[in-house]
Amino acid sequence: MTAKEFLRRARSVDRRVDEAQERVERLRARLESGRMSSVTGMPRGGGSDWTETADRLIELEQVVNQRTRELVRWKLAAIDAIRAVEEPREAEVLELYYIDGLTWEQVAKRLGLDLRWVYRLHGKALMCVRVPENLEVGEA
Repeated sequence: MTAKEFLRRARSVDRRVDEAQERVERLRARLESGRMSSVTGMPRGGGSDWTETADRLIELEQVVNQRTRELVRWKLAAIDAIRAVEEPREAEVLELYYIDGLTWEQVAKRLGLDLRWVYRLHGKALMCVRVPENLEVGEA
């Protein structure tokens, strides 16, 4: 895995965790509406049993927990790799983009630099990043 692939993976895990959490919230809302209809006697709609929804919710919560653990593992590894970059400005570019999730334009603005210069710093910094060998290549 290249340095860029490693850092991109660390950046993308946030989005995946957010998506999983949104699924959990949708199912939780569905479960709550199912419980309310069984208490009030009002029809639930859709005809699905709320216990199936509860089981699915538990499964999705486990997925969210697993992805959160992956997020922490990848983010910490990425932070360590970025901290090892000796040139502070290069490390800052990597941190703002891959850890903080800023766009390249936002990085340039934050640092008061031309966008092309940010790209150059990024390229130089990537050459200094060491990808940890102990991270699995599985889905993160």
